[in-house]
Amino acid sequence: MPMKQPVVNIFLMFSRGKLLPVLLALLPVLSPFRGGTQVLPGVENLVNRANELRNSNPGQAMQLATMAMDEARKANHVPSIARVYRFTGVLNFMTGDLETAARQFDSAIILYKKVKDDKGIAASLNNLGVIYQERGDYPRAIDCFDESVRIKLDLGDTAGATSGMINTGTIYSYMGNNGKALQIFEDVLRIASANRDTARIIDVKINMGTVFINDKMPDKALEILLEAVSLSKITMDDYSLAYCYNNIGGVYQNTRQDNKAVNYFSQALALRDDLGDVAGMATTLDNLGKMYTRLGEYDKALGYFFQALKNNQQLEDKRSTAICLNSIGELLMKKHDFNGAIGYFSKAVTIARDLSLRQEIRVMYANTMLSYAALQQFDSAQVYLTNYNATADSSWYAAINAEKAMASQQETGQNKLISGKAGYYLLAGLLAFFALLSILLFIRLSVFQKRAMNLINRQRRL
Repeated sequence: MPMKQPVVNIFLMFSRGKLLPVLLALLPVLSPFRGGTQVLPGVENLVNRANELRNSNPGQAMQLATMAMDEARKANHVPSIARVYRFTGVLNFMTGDLETAARQFDSAIILYKKVKDDKGIAASLNNLGVIYQERGDYPRAIDCFDESVRIKLDLGDTAGATSGMINTGTIYSYMGNNGKALQIFEDVLRIASANRDTARIIDVKINMGTVFINDKMPDKALEILLEAVSLSKITMDDYSLAYCYNNIGGVYQNTRQDNKAVNYFSQALALRDDLGDVAGMATTLDNLGKMYTRLGEYDKALGYFFQALKNNQQLEDKRSTAICLNSIGELLMKKHDFNGAIGYFSKAVTIARDLSLRQEIRVMYANTMLSYAALQQFDSAQVYLTNYNATADSSWYAAINAEKAMASQQETGQNKLISGKAGYYLLAGLLAFFALLSILLFIRLSVFQKRAMNLINRQRRL
């Protein structure tokens, strides 16, 4: 998945990629929960029961995890407390609460260090690296993954080390270095094959397929994904099979083979429905919504988007909820309902800002800017253009202040018309410029959205 590059000017900003906000990303791996120190049997049982529910009923899973934590704390059993911290970290990660998840992984690391559980430390570092990866803090993510891999190799756990290696490869792909990513994935494939770790082989083949998709090599992507399909069927791994079908649908969507894309997305949806995988269903429902948007069947697309939104809200997955709200807004833009679109973008921005989702909020700012430009509300469009540019680097938090400034101006009525003949000509020139600019932006919207949405629509194998 290509990483963003520095923006040279407003026209280059929207000139890469094409309309394909498809959810078929590389799969960051959160390590298994168990550390190297014995966990109390009662706590272990509760966490295992919670783990079975994490994809279908995260609320109930959290209740069981809370019971496990109460039991662990009553016994003052440090390894058990650490295990529960790691599990609740994963649950909060799934629901988009990255801040809470990071604190819980940090707490687990502190406790594992206290009992000298290197295996638990390594696994928690890998999980913490995924948090930094989601935040776009790639250097810190790589540091976590590298340290996790080093500890696992010191323990002789070459198979376990591959989870961190996959995540490191994922980051290089986000940064646009697909060659480096593939090199790492090839190493993982070699290690996993030597250890006959079929599950990891499937994981890495899915990731390699996504890199080939991003590198515009659909034939290679299809070849390796079909290999993953065969392995998934042999091992009766229906979760991985659904991932493969979803990503194969993405290959066909990229190559404009719409009927095949819809067919594979539908197969993925049916399989995930049978599995009770509510989160996976939300992903594929969103993909189908985007396919029917492309086909011009807007009412059908809207139905899929709203079902995806319902699933995400059921899971209390704030991040995916924000992405789905953005998808609905994009559809309303195509129907020329720009006021309605702005309403959905506003809700999405609020969630993304609260969760500090830098990549997601960039796309939402861009879409909001385009909607205001279409309504010829150029002051507001300029504010969101500023916000978009501010999110291009570590100064992105300045965008929040820009929004506050705009709100203050609107409340106090400080927007003043330019007076005088010179002001008239200046204003007329600006209006003409922005009118032309809005036309160019809409012409290039389709080529912008694939690159922008590819930065945020990332599925996670947890």
